[in-house]
Amino acid sequence: MISNFYLYISWNIDPALYDGFITLRYYSLFFALSFLIGFQIVKKMFDNESAPVEWMDKLLVYTVLGTILGARFGHVLFYEPSYYLENISEILMVWKGGLASHGAAVAIIISMWIFSKKVTKKKTMWTMDKLVVAVALAAGFIRVGNLMNSEIVGLRTESESGFFYKYKAKNQIASFFSLKSEKIHFDETSNDTVINDMKYVQLKVSIPLGNKKMNPYYSEAFSNAFNFKAIDSDADFFSSINKNDFKVSSTNELILPIYIISRIPTQLYEAISYWLIFCFLFWGYWKRDWHLYSGKLFGVFFTLLFTSRFIVEFFKEHQTLENSSLLTMGQYLSIPLVAVGLYFWIKSKKIDTYQ
Repeated sequence: MISNFYLYISWNIDPALYDGFITLRYYSLFFALSFLIGFQIVKKMFDNESAPVEWMDKLLVYTVLGTILGARFGHVLFYEPSYYLENISEILMVWKGGLASHGAAVAIIISMWIFSKKVTKKKTMWTMDKLVVAVALAAGFIRVGNLMNSEIVGLRTESESGFFYKYKAKNQIASFFSLKSEKIHFDETSNDTVINDMKYVQLKVSIPLGNKKMNPYYSEAFSNAFNFKAIDSDADFFSSINKNDFKVSSTNELILPIYIISRIPTQLYEAISYWLIFCFLFWGYWKRDWHLYSGKLFGVFFTLLFTSRFIVEFFKEHQTLENSSLLTMGQYLSIPLVAVGLYFWIKSKKIDTYQ
């Protein structure tokens, strides 16, 4: 599954936990777990404040709908608007991927405002100050799901803690040759090279061609990853230096060297930071009675989570925006949310009731 090679960690996880009549993905599992565990955390806080238990089922519905719809529309609007303008029918196809946490944050606030008006008859912050504790935990689970999908990757790195997304690399190669990924084999070599002041480790990839004739242009698929002008280089996990550096064995197997591109595991950085924020909020609620200060937990959550997101974005590949952009799209979207958090954190006042 995970093995330590020469100068990187090989991440060879199949995103599908179970692939049968239905496909169960790790991402879906972590997404569901985040809601189930979060439900129990918020229920305990509701019980602590003698809130009616029947509110919980309705809260779950509002939260799920707000999270999924907000995250989806956030992705559509901020990350791929041009694509979805041309493919409107795919906007609601969340199973194809594409969720934005900033969109979810805004949508949850709106859904909790509606929930408060229709169900609790209390101020929106009464609910938000509890919900954000669970959301911080859920955000960490979702980032682990991203890691399982080998997506939202970090910048290239020479560090031994860098991840080479082997499973995704094998699938990309397999799709190019219309093969199953298990037919692609990687073997380590003792060679490495330095390109643009970064060291890259070499692997030898073996690709069975079967009855296909060798096409010299096959190897061009491996020679594009060192183009640093790409807007989104998520797909760059390997490269070949010389497209003509290959051979075909007597069994019609294409063999060529590739250089792996290991990346900073920013998904783990975010997951750990979000779980630390969860612990801080949990402590604040139960040990410091922060729930008695309207909006304080909400403010702390927004400030810390989106500050963390802003910092980690410096180690991620740019999404949507050119690499020459001063900040990433995630950072631009985080700034106003940090400001909102600071406002509520600073302005929070102790009260006896949220009514």
